[in-house]
Amino acid sequence: MSEDNKDLPRLAGEYAEKDIDLYDVLRIDALTPKEDIHRAWRKASLKHHPDKAGADYDPEKWELLEKARDILMDENSRTVYDGAIKAKLLRKQEREAMDKERKKFADDLEARENAARRVRDEKEQMDREMLQKERERLNEQQRMREEEAVRQAEAAQEVEDLAEARRRLKEKRDEKARKRQAKESMKATLGSIGKPSGPANGTVNVPGDYVADLSINVPYWELVCEKLRAVQAVRNLQKQDTSAEILQEAEKAVLEARRKIHEVEVRYQRETAAV
Repeated sequence: MSEDNKDLPRLAGEYAEKDIDLYDVLRIDALTPKEDIHRAWRKASLKHHPDKAGADYDPEKWELLEKARDILMDENSRTVYDGAIKAKLLRKQEREAMDKERKKFADDLEARENAARRVRDEKEQMDREMLQKERERLNEQQRMREEEAVRQAEAAQEVEDLAEARRRLKEKRDEKARKRQAKESMKATLGSIGKPSGPANGTVNVPGDYVADLSINVPYWELVCEKLRAVQAVRNLQKQDTSAEILQEAEKAVLEARRKIHEVEVRYQRETAAV
Protein backbone atom coordinates (compact mmCIF):
# COMPACT_ATOMS: atom_id res chain seq x y z
CA MET A 1 0.00 0.00 0.00
CA SER A 2 1.07 3.59 -0.66
CA GLU A 3 0.37 4.85 2.87
CA ASP A 4 1.16 3.41 6.27
CA ASN A 5 -1.82 1.88 8.01
CA LYS A 6 -1.55 4.43 10.82
CA ASP A 7 -2.43 7.28 8.43
CA LEU A 8 -5.43 5.54 6.92
CA PRO A 9 -7.89 6.25 9.81
CA ARG A 10 -6.99 9.93 9.65
CA LEU A 11 -7.52 10.00 5.87
CA ALA A 12 -10.75 8.06 6.29
CA GLY A 13 -12.05 10.74 8.66
CA GLU A 14 -10.99 13.53 6.30
CA TYR A 15 -12.70 11.94 3.30
CA ALA A 16 -15.85 11.40 5.33
CA GLU A 17 -15.77 15.02 6.49
CA LYS A 18 -15.41 16.15 2.86
CA ASP A 19 -18.42 14.03 1.83
CA ILE A 20 -16.26 11.94 -0.54
CA ASP A 21 -18.04 8.64 -1.13
CA LEU A 22 -15.21 6.07 -1.38
CA TYR A 23 -17.68 3.31 -2.17
CA ASP A 24 -18.93 5.27 -5.15
CA VAL A 25 -15.35 5.87 -6.29
CA LEU A 26 -14.89 2.10 -6.62
CA ARG A 27 -18.47 1.58 -7.88
CA ILE A 28 -19.38 -0.65 -4.90
CA ASP A 29 -21.66 -0.34 -1.87
CA ALA A 30 -21.15 -0.47 1.89
CA LEU A 31 -22.01 -4.18 2.03
CA THR A 32 -19.30 -5.22 -0.44
CA PRO A 33 -16.93 -7.76 1.22
CA LYS A 34 -13.22 -7.10 1.52
CA GLU A 35 -12.20 -9.60 -1.17
CA ASP A 36 -14.40 -7.85 -3.75
CA ILE A 37 -12.95 -4.43 -3.01
CA HIS A 38 -9.58 -5.21 -4.57
CA ARG A 39 -11.32 -6.68 -7.59
CA ALA A 40 -13.36 -3.47 -8.00
CA TRP A 41 -10.18 -1.44 -7.71
CA ARG A 42 -8.45 -3.45 -10.42
CA LYS A 43 -11.41 -2.96 -12.70
CA ALA A 44 -11.41 0.81 -12.16
CA SER A 45 -7.62 1.01 -12.54
CA LEU A 46 -7.83 -0.33 -16.07
CA LYS A 47 -9.33 2.99 -17.01
CA HIS A 48 -7.43 5.41 -14.77
CA HIS A 49 -3.93 3.77 -14.52
CA PRO A 50 -1.16 6.01 -15.89
CA ASP A 51 -0.21 3.35 -18.41
CA LYS A 52 -3.81 2.90 -19.55
CA ALA A 53 -5.29 6.42 -19.46
CA GLY A 54 -2.62 8.01 -21.59
CA ALA A 55 -3.43 11.68 -22.23
CA ASP A 56 -6.58 11.38 -20.06
CA TYR A 57 -4.57 10.44 -16.99
CA ASP A 58 -5.73 12.30 -13.86
CA PRO A 59 -3.28 12.02 -10.94
CA GLU A 60 -5.83 13.13 -8.38
CA LYS A 61 -8.35 10.62 -9.64
CA TRP A 62 -5.76 7.86 -9.56
CA GLU A 63 -4.64 8.79 -6.04
CA LEU A 64 -8.26 8.78 -4.85
CA LEU A 65 -8.74 5.28 -6.29
CA GLU A 66 -5.76 3.99 -4.35
CA LYS A 67 -6.82 5.72 -1.12
CA ALA A 68 -10.33 4.30 -1.45
CA ARG A 69 -8.91 0.81 -1.91
CA ASP A 70 -6.51 1.09 1.04
CA ILE A 71 -9.08 2.56 3.47
CA LEU A 72 -11.89 0.18 2.61
CA MET A 73 -9.65 -2.89 2.68
CA ASP A 74 -8.26 -1.90 6.10
CA GLU A 75 -10.81 -2.98 8.68
CA ASN A 76 -9.96 -0.28 11.22
CA SER A 77 -9.90 2.51 8.63
CA ARG A 78 -13.13 1.27 7.07
CA THR A 79 -14.75 1.29 10.52
CA VAL A 80 -13.54 4.85 11.09
CA TYR A 81 -14.81 5.92 7.66
CA ASP A 82 -18.20 4.21 8.08
CA GLY A 83 -18.57 5.66 11.57
CA ALA A 84 -17.69 9.14 10.38
CA ILE A 85 -20.10 8.83 7.47
CA LYS A 86 -22.86 7.59 9.79
CA ALA A 87 -22.15 10.34 12.32
CA LYS A 88 -22.20 12.98 9.63
CA LEU A 89 -25.35 11.48 8.15
CA LEU A 90 -26.90 11.46 11.62
CA ARG A 91 -25.92 15.09 12.14
CA LYS A 92 -27.37 15.88 8.74
CA GLN A 93 -30.58 14.08 9.61
CA GLU A 94 -30.68 15.89 12.93
CA ARG A 95 -30.15 19.20 11.17
CA GLU A 96 -32.79 18.30 8.64
CA ALA A 97 -35.12 17.28 11.45
CA MET A 98 -34.29 20.49 13.26
CA ASP A 99 -34.72 22.44 10.06
CA LYS A 100 -37.98 20.63 9.53
CA GLU A 101 -39.12 21.57 13.02
CA ARG A 102 -37.96 25.10 12.48
CA LYS A 103 -39.69 25.15 9.14
CA LYS A 104 -42.83 23.73 10.72
CA PHE A 105 -42.60 26.33 13.47
CA ALA A 106 -42.00 29.05 10.90
CA ASP A 107 -44.86 27.73 8.76
CA ASP A 108 -47.15 27.59 11.79
CA LEU A 109 -46.11 31.08 12.79
CA GLU A 110 -46.67 32.33 9.25
CA ALA A 111 -50.02 30.53 9.13
CA ARG A 112 -51.07 32.16 12.41
CA GLU A 113 -49.87 35.53 11.18
CA ASN A 114 -51.73 35.04 7.90
CA ALA A 115 -54.86 33.98 9.79
CA ALA A 116 -54.56 37.01 12.06
CA ARG A 117 -53.96 39.19 9.02
CA ARG A 118 -57.03 37.75 7.30
CA VAL A 119 -59.12 38.38 10.41
CA ARG A 120 -57.75 41.91 10.62
CA ASP A 121 -58.33 42.50 6.90
CA GLU A 122 -61.86 41.10 7.14
CA LYS A 123 -62.58 43.32 10.13
CA GLU A 124 -61.16 46.35 8.33
CA GLN A 125 -63.23 45.45 5.26
CA MET A 126 -66.35 45.13 7.39
CA ASP A 127 -65.56 48.46 9.07
CA ARG A 128 -65.09 50.09 5.67
CA GLU A 129 -68.35 48.60 4.41
CA MET A 130 -70.20 49.74 7.54
CA LEU A 131 -68.67 53.20 7.20
CA GLN A 132 -69.66 53.31 3.53
CA LYS A 133 -73.21 52.22 4.37
CA GLU A 134 -73.40 54.87 7.09
CA ARG A 135 -72.19 57.50 4.64
CA GLU A 136 -74.77 56.34 2.10
CA ARG A 137 -77.48 56.44 4.79
CA LEU A 138 -76.51 59.97 5.82
CA ASN A 139 -76.34 61.06 2.18
CA GLU A 140 -79.79 59.56 1.59
CA GLN A 141 -81.17 61.37 4.63
CA GLN A 142 -79.62 64.61 3.42
CA ARG A 143 -81.08 64.06 -0.05
CA MET A 144 -84.52 63.35 1.42
CA ARG A 145 -84.30 66.47 3.60
CA GLU A 146 -83.33 68.57 0.60
CA GLU A 147 -86.15 67.09 -1.47
CA GLU A 148 -88.60 67.74 1.37
CA ALA A 149 -87.34 71.32 1.64
CA VAL A 150 -87.84 71.73 -2.11
CA ARG A 151 -91.35 70.26 -1.89
CA GLN A 152 -92.23 72.56 1.00
CA ALA A 153 -90.83 75.55 -0.87
CA GLU A 154 -92.80 74.57 -3.97
CA ALA A 155 -95.95 74.07 -1.89
CA ALA A 156 -95.44 77.46 -0.22
CA GLN A 157 -94.88 79.01 -3.65
CA GLU A 158 -98.04 77.36 -4.94
CA VAL A 159 -100.00 78.73 -1.97
CA GLU A 160 -98.49 82.16 -2.57
CA ASP A 161 -99.22 81.96 -6.30
CA LEU A 162 -102.79 80.87 -5.57
CA ALA A 163 -103.24 83.74 -3.14
CA GLU A 164 -101.80 86.14 -5.71
CA ALA A 165 -104.10 84.73 -8.39
CA ARG A 166 -107.09 85.13 -6.10
CA ARG A 167 -106.02 88.68 -5.26
CA ARG A 168 -105.67 89.56 -8.94
CA LEU A 169 -109.00 87.91 -9.70
CA LYS A 170 -110.62 89.94 -6.93
CA GLU A 171 -109.00 93.10 -8.27
CA LYS A 172 -110.31 92.31 -11.74
CA ARG A 173 -113.77 91.65 -10.37
CA ASP A 174 -113.66 94.84 -8.32
CA GLU A 175 -112.42 96.75 -11.35
CA LYS A 176 -115.20 95.29 -13.48
CA ALA A 177 -117.70 96.22 -10.79
CA ARG A 178 -116.35 99.78 -10.66
CA LYS A 179 -116.46 100.03 -14.45
CA ARG A 180 -119.96 98.63 -14.51
CA GLN A 181 -121.00 101.11 -11.84
CA ALA A 182 -119.27 103.91 -13.74
CA LYS A 183 -121.03 102.92 -16.96
CA GLU A 184 -124.35 102.81 -15.19
CA SER A 185 -123.60 106.18 -13.64
CA MET A 186 -122.54 107.50 -17.04
CA LYS A 187 -125.71 106.23 -18.63
CA ALA A 188 -127.69 107.96 -15.95
CA THR A 189 -125.67 111.10 -16.44
CA LEU A 190 -125.97 111.01 -20.21
CA GLY A 191 -129.65 110.39 -19.80
CA SER A 192 -129.86 113.48 -17.68
CA ILE A 193 -127.72 115.60 -20.02
CA GLY A 194 -129.97 118.12 -21.68
CA LYS A 195 -132.41 117.93 -18.76
CA PRO A 196 -130.99 120.30 -16.14
CA SER A 197 -133.21 122.08 -13.68
CA GLY A 198 -134.87 125.08 -15.32
CA PRO A 199 -135.10 125.61 -19.07
CA ALA A 200 -133.19 123.12 -21.19
CA ASN A 201 -130.23 124.25 -23.28
CA GLY A 202 -131.21 125.50 -26.70
CA THR A 203 -134.79 126.50 -25.81
CA VAL A 204 -133.84 130.17 -26.28
CA ASN A 205 -132.41 131.38 -29.56
CA VAL A 206 -129.29 133.18 -28.34
CA PRO A 207 -126.95 134.89 -30.81
CA GLY A 208 -123.56 133.23 -30.98
CA ASP A 209 -121.63 136.39 -30.12
CA TYR A 210 -123.84 137.26 -27.15
CA VAL A 211 -121.89 137.88 -23.95
CA ALA A 212 -123.94 137.98 -20.77
CA ASP A 213 -123.04 140.47 -18.10
CA LEU A 214 -122.19 137.70 -15.68
CA SER A 215 -119.11 136.01 -14.27
CA ILE A 216 -119.08 134.12 -17.58
CA ASN A 217 -117.51 136.65 -19.90
CA VAL A 218 -117.24 134.49 -23.04
CA PRO A 219 -119.44 134.43 -26.16
CA TYR A 220 -122.40 132.09 -26.20
CA TRP A 221 -121.01 130.01 -29.06
CA GLU A 222 -117.84 129.22 -27.05
CA LEU A 223 -120.00 127.90 -24.20
CA VAL A 224 -121.81 125.62 -26.65
CA CYS A 225 -118.48 124.38 -28.02
CA GLU A 226 -117.24 123.77 -24.49
CA LYS A 227 -120.31 121.65 -23.74
CA LEU A 228 -119.87 119.64 -26.95
CA ARG A 229 -116.23 118.97 -26.08
CA ALA A 230 -117.21 117.83 -22.59
CA VAL A 231 -119.87 115.46 -23.94
CA GLN A 232 -117.41 114.00 -26.48
CA ALA A 233 -114.83 113.51 -23.74
CA VAL A 234 -117.34 111.47 -21.72
CA ARG A 235 -118.15 109.31 -24.73
CA ASN A 236 -114.46 108.71 -25.41
CA LEU A 237 -113.86 107.68 -21.80
CA GLN A 238 -116.74 105.22 -21.99
CA LYS A 239 -114.97 103.41 -24.81
CA GLN A 240 -111.82 103.04 -22.70
CA ASP A 241 -111.07 101.14 -19.48
CA THR A 242 -111.35 104.29 -17.42
CA SER A 243 -111.85 104.39 -13.66
CA ALA A 244 -115.11 105.60 -12.17
CA GLU A 245 -113.43 108.63 -10.62
CA ILE A 246 -112.26 109.96 -14.00
CA LEU A 247 -115.68 109.36 -15.53
CA GLN A 248 -117.34 111.23 -12.69
CA GLU A 249 -115.02 114.20 -13.20
CA ALA A 250 -115.88 114.20 -16.92
CA GLU A 251 -119.59 114.09 -16.07
CA LYS A 252 -119.16 117.06 -13.76
CA ALA A 253 -117.54 119.00 -16.62
CA VAL A 254 -120.61 118.30 -18.83
CA LEU A 255 -123.00 119.43 -16.10
CA GLU A 256 -120.96 122.55 -15.47
CA ALA A 257 -121.03 123.45 -19.20
CA ARG A 258 -124.82 122.97 -19.34
CA ARG A 259 -125.24 125.10 -16.22
CA LYS A 260 -123.29 127.98 -17.80
CA ILE A 261 -125.31 127.78 -21.03
CA HIS A 262 -128.52 127.70 -19.03
CA GLU A 263 -127.56 130.82 -17.08
CA VAL A 264 -126.65 132.70 -20.27
CA GLU A 265 -129.94 131.69 -21.96
CA VAL A 266 -131.95 132.80 -18.92
CA ARG A 267 -130.10 136.11 -18.88
CA TYR A 268 -130.65 136.69 -22.59
CA GLN A 269 -134.34 135.81 -22.30
CA ARG A 270 -134.79 138.37 -19.51
CA GLU A 271 -132.99 141.10 -21.42
CA THR A 272 -135.02 140.60 -24.59
CA ALA A 273 -138.27 140.45 -22.61
CA ALA A 274 -137.53 143.82 -20.97
CA VAL A 275 -137.10 145.50 -24.36
